[in-house]
Amino acid sequence: MSADQHHRSKKVRYDLVLVPRDDAGQAKSLRFTPWQIYSTMFAVVIFLVGSVIAILVYTPLGPMVPIENPELENRYSKELLSLNQRMVSMMEQLVELREYNVKLRNALGENVALTDSGIAVLGSARPAQRGRIETDRPRERGAVQRSEQEASPPRSSPVQAVVVEKHTVVFPVIIPAEGYITRGFSAEQRHYGIDVAGKTGTIVNAAADGHVVFAGWTSDDGNKIILTHAGGFLTVYKHNQSLLTSVNAFARRGEPIAQLGNTGETSAGPHLHFEVWKDGTPVDPAQYILNFHF
Repeated sequence: MSADQHHRSKKVRYDLVLVPRDDAGQAKSLRFTPWQIYSTMFAVVIFLVGSVIAILVYTPLGPMVPIENPELENRYSKELLSLNQRMVSMMEQLVELREYNVKLRNALGENVALTDSGIAVLGSARPAQRGRIETDRPRERGAVQRSEQEASPPRSSPVQAVVVEKHTVVFPVIIPAEGYITRGFSAEQRHYGIDVAGKTGTIVNAAADGHVVFAGWTSDDGNKIILTHAGGFLTVYKHNQSLLTSVNAFARRGEPIAQLGNTGETSAGPHLHFEVWKDGTPVDPAQYILNFHF
C-alpha cells in the first residue's frame, strides 16, 4: 500500500487549538470528528428555533410580532362580526326590557318614566287599592245580566279598535275562566277589571298570546300573574289559588296559566279578577273580550 492510500484510509479529524495570550499557560487542543461538529450545529439550531417559538407563544412579545396569516385574519374577522351582532341584539333586548319594566311598574301603581339616564320615579300614579272588594259570589244569571246591562254603557261590537298614533290596533281577548261575571269595570270605584266568580281550582287561561312578566304573591292580590302583549297591552290575573306558569314564559291564548282561587286580602270569595291595561292605563276588559255578554 502506498503512502497516499494510507493517508486516505485514515479517518478525518479536526483539532481545535486554544493558545493563551501570555506565555504562562500551555496550549490546549480539542479533537472533533465531522459527525460531532454536525451534531453540535444541528443541536444549536434546534435550540434557537425552540427558544424563539417559546418566546412567541408564552410571552407578551408574541402578539407584538406581525405574522401575516390570511386564514386566521378571516376567522377572527368573522368572530368579531358575530360578536358585534350579538351585542347589538342584546342592546335591543335591553331596551325592550326597560320599556316592559316601565309599563309593569305603571300598571302596579307607580308613576315612572323612561329617560336617557334610566327610569325616573315621578311619584305615585294613583292611591293603592285598599279595603275589601265586594264579595263576588255567584248570582242568578238573569239578575246579573240586568244589573250589568244597566251599569255598563252600550256597545256596538264585542271587540273595540283602539287608535294609537294613527294606527289601528285590535286586541281581542277571551274570557280567562268559566264562571259568572259578578262585577264590572268601574274606574270611579277604582275597580279596574271584571270579576269572574267560579269554583276554586277552575282553570284560568291566558286571554291572549303574551309573555309572563310577573308571576308571584302579593298581599292584596294573592297569587297574581301579569302578561305583556303587543301594542302596549297588559293583562292581569289576580286571587289565583295556584300558578301554572313562571316569569319569562310565553303563554298562548287559551293556555292554562293558573287555578281560580280566593287568595289575597282584597278577595272575599273564590273568583278571578281580570284586568286589561293599555299603555299604563286600565281599560274596560269587556270592550276587548270576544263574544262578551253578561
